[in-house]
Amino acid sequence: MSKHTKQRWPEHEELAEILADVKYGTPCLFDIARVIFEETVDPDAYHRDATEAEIDQCNMAFSEWTLFDFDMGNEMTPLKRAARQDPSLSEFASTQFYSVFWVVSQDRRSNVTRLRDIVTCEDFLVQDPMLARNTRWSKGLLGSRIARVDGVWRLAGQVHLHDNAESHPLPHHDGGDGLGIQNPVAFISHVQSVLGHDGLYNDTLLESGFLGPDGTI
Repeated sequence: MSKHTKQRWPEHEELAEILADVKYGTPCLFDIARVIFEETVDPDAYHRDATEAEIDQCNMAFSEWTLFDFDMGNEMTPLKRAARQDPSLSEFASTQFYSVFWVVSQDRRSNVTRLRDIVTCEDFLVQDPMLARNTRWSKGLLGSRIARVDGVWRLAGQVHLHDNAESHPLPHHDGGDGLGIQNPVAFISHVQSVLGHDGLYNDTLLESGFLGPDGTI
């Protein structure tokens, strides 16, 4: 990343355009992404007379996975390709990651929430008013994608999977690099576990949330 390039958060419309570039610019790759997603997740909604909201939920998950995690070749995702073309998105692209978190604390005054990654037990202070004020997410586990730009962590994805099953945070660990683990299979694996036909947590998902404009493809 160039030290002379001012870093910024992408607008929702920009992310939609990046996705559209894959869909219309490289339709063969887009079809491959769809096949991989459907075969991996095997959405439960596809096995029954699902509601429009449930179909939208699957489409949103597919959109997020394709944008952030789908390898178009040489470990180049649509987002990374866009950041190569527009270096101002480099920090956003390089720090974004999906994980499951404990919601340790929520501060409505500062709109800051402390999330603890269940994988590393590292804490992340995430700036977002919706996250800080959603008391329903104060218990259980929250699957979300976050990213950091200019030292500030924010929600990066539109899909948020909350499971209200009893779970208590493990002690905080501060020995990491503070950047989390960018695991390209973390998101699709979690989506399969809660939205898949044979998903392990198919019956325990309490709530899913979507932010920003409709990203359904």
